[in-house]
Amino acid sequence: MGKRSAPPPPDYIGAANTQAAASKELTNIQNYANRPTINTPFGSQTYSTQATVDPATGQTVTAFTQNNTLAPGLQAALDAQIGLQNERSQLASGFMDRVADEYGRPFDYASLPQMAEANPVRGLQTQMTDYTPGLATSVGSRANQIVGGFNFGGPQMGLNMGDNPMLPTIDSGYRDRVADQLMQRMQPMHSFQQQQLETRLANQGFTQGSEAFNRALTELNQRQANERFNALDLAGNEAQRLYGMQMGARQQAFNEDIGAGQFGNQAQQQAYAQLMGQAELANRAAGQQFGQDLQGRQFQNQALGQASALDLARMQAQNQAQAQQFALNQQFADARNRLRQQAIAEQMQRRGMSLNEMNALLSGQQVTMPQMPSFVPAQRSETPNILGATQMGYDAQLGAYNADQAGFGNLLGAGAQLGSAALMGPAGAFRFSDRRLKSNIKRVGTHAIGVGIYDFTMMGAPQRGVIAQEVERVRPDLVKRHANGYLMVNYGGL
Repeated sequence: MGKRSAPPPPDYIGAANTQAAASKELTNIQNYANRPTINTPFGSQTYSTQATVDPATGQTVTAFTQNNTLAPGLQAALDAQIGLQNERSQLASGFMDRVADEYGRPFDYASLPQMAEANPVRGLQTQMTDYTPGLATSVGSRANQIVGGFNFGGPQMGLNMGDNPMLPTIDSGYRDRVADQLMQRMQPMHSFQQQQLETRLANQGFTQGSEAFNRALTELNQRQANERFNALDLAGNEAQRLYGMQMGARQQAFNEDIGAGQFGNQAQQQAYAQLMGQAELANRAAGQQFGQDLQGRQFQNQALGQASALDLARMQAQNQAQAQQFALNQQFADARNRLRQQAIAEQMQRRGMSLNEMNALLSGQQVTMPQMPSFVPAQRSETPNILGATQMGYDAQLGAYNADQAGFGNLLGAGAQLGSAALMGPAGAFRFSDRRLKSNIKRVGTHAIGVGIYDFTMMGAPQRGVIAQEVERVRPDLVKRHANGYLMVNYGGL
């Protein structure tokens, strides 16, 4: 595989001109196909062509002329319709003198009814008699007759507990004494249990200080500790029971004091209720007297309010009469003004009568062109995509070239793994080592066969090795030429 040059770029301008010519020819064919001769009962439609010059481009183009020929009967009807339209136009033109005469006379405002407007209403009632000075705004006070309080000794608020038993406290000394007594009772039993256990262990062959001997003593000590703890708990319960008895005695004394205090307060409550009833009776009497005074004042105010309402009703009636008179005046003015507007409208109608008649004659039925039946036009065909095909052909050539270059690069990459490891490679391992593939060459040593060892850059990577041209001169059997023309060295044979 040898190295080759990139394909030349295609002639894009030539391809574009070829495609434009094909598109022009296709457009001419389509234009001709879409202008057929149409024959119908109403007539026929034909096209004629002639060569002409396009003034915009200066090129010769084909000009189409459309010819419509009506059937004899339809042509006669069209001629009659056009003649009738001409007669109506001549009749309308005779109205011009009347239109000029009507619009030549000015508008006669003097003969119109005069405009009218409603007379304003005067004498409306806007003030009334002030009755507020006679209104009652207060009622005589009965505060000196109201009972607001009375002497009352008050309830019993405290208790005499000086002769009650003292509040008990937890007697820790009593608890400790009970616990010591229980411990003293258990101590001989605990000593006997330990002596009996040591004797049994010795009889069983366990020596003092052995693991089994100590474990048995530990278990015994734990049981005895639990018994002592239970004795402490029992002593605490006994002390709690004594505390409860003392607290019960004090509570009983307290309840007796509470009972005596409640009895005294009940007597006080009964006396308070009697005094409260007397005060409520006196206050109700004072309230009744106040209510009667209040009703008298309210009656007085109601009489004044009634008089004010009568005055207000009288004034409203007068104002309503005035409003009714104004409405009648307004209706009369509106009627006069409608007559004036009607007279204006009649004059305007007389002025435009002749013009409207002339417009009616001129705006009659218009002459219409018969419609030829339609046909299915030829659809546009696509021209060959010459420019796209040219681009695709060039892309294919360029892709083949790129693939060739990539294969050549892969071969060079395979030969780029040189260095000290490559020098010690297996026999028959040929690698690219042509001078033409290397750059930045610097000699760093000499091989045993007499050729130089170099540091260089190949395929963009730093390498170390020999140069094939030097090896070929001393050991041609270790050098061969690849199909692409570059020399390779058998590093395994060095």
